Amino acid sequence: MFANSLVVEQLEYDGSLRVFQMQGLPDRPLAIAFADELDQPHASPFHFLDGDYKDIFEKGFAKCNALKLAASNFDVANGEYRYRTLWKGIPTYPNSLSCYALLFPEFAVPLQIHFGDPHSDREYLKSVVRDTRHKRFVAYLECRSKCGSFDFVLEARFGRDENNFQSAKYKDDYTAGLSEKIRSYQRLVPKDSLPVVKKFLSANREPLQSMFSGTPSQLDVTPVTLIAANRVAVFGESAYQSSAHSGSKKRKTPRRLPEKQEDYSQLFNTAPLTEKQLEVISLRLEHGLGFSEIAEHLKLSRKTVYEHYHAAARKLNQGKYKRGQKPD
Repeated sequence: MFANSLVVEQLEYDGSLRVFQMQGLPDRPLAIAFADELDQPHASPFHFLDGDYKDIFEKGFAKCNALKLAASNFDVANGEYRYRTLWKGIPTYPNSLSCYALLFPEFAVPLQIHFGDPHSDREYLKSVVRDTRHKRFVAYLECRSKCGSFDFVLEARFGRDENNFQSAKYKDDYTAGLSEKIRSYQRLVPKDSLPVVKKFLSANREPLQSMFSGTPSQLDVTPVTLIAANRVAVFGESAYQSSAHSGSKKRKTPRRLPEKQEDYSQLFNTAPLTEKQLEVISLRLEHGLGFSEIAEHLKLSRKTVYEHYHAAARKLNQGKYKRGQKPD
């Protein structure tokens, strides 16, 4: 598969955690395979099909310091370990994905792995494999979002079992293997919208919009088009218009701009950035704002912010990556 960015966490029994983030160039995405897809040595938890990226990953991961987790994120009782984490703002790009991977401790066998949307009760589909060469289970999450960033919460339980590790497997209702080419729509649609989709797929031709009452569901945030072999329907439009209208009246005052967390002015001076590109990428990289926050601060649409950001990133990345400067 091709990815634009990777986030890798390696967990140990003593509650220490190593975290590494890696980003590919806009014109040279990361070509990777999961640990169980190829039978050859690899840089856990991925096979890198590009030797340069493999070297970058191995050198970067080797330099990662082990961080000690707080008791609220890691604990053990009666031989059962529990790990909890929340990730916000993983960068995502159109028509591509970012990938998160959690490496469990050596010989650890997962008992439960839950990837969820922190903004709803939706559970994400994941892949869980046993990496025999490195004696670790790996949980993968493919991160996609139209907003330019992806959030998730992870809860995992596991135990140590050296005797049965070689034959151990993990599977639940939200795990997917290579053979699962078609994902059930039940797993992709918010629970409160399932009746609408089921009704659309049935022979019943009753208008879908009449089914909604009260607070719009997650799918109603924007108009949704459903397409079948013999039917096309759009629903959620009136709810969207109503929400947009009311939202315009209750728009909050933009919060105060946080102080700079980093200073990349020297890097920004190396590229012919427009005034708006410079403003957007500074807010993102130096002030740590998300795309939605930048849009609110500059009174622009998220799409426009996204375009300015990646136009600036492309200019900065030209000839800068190999010099060790921060890419996009």
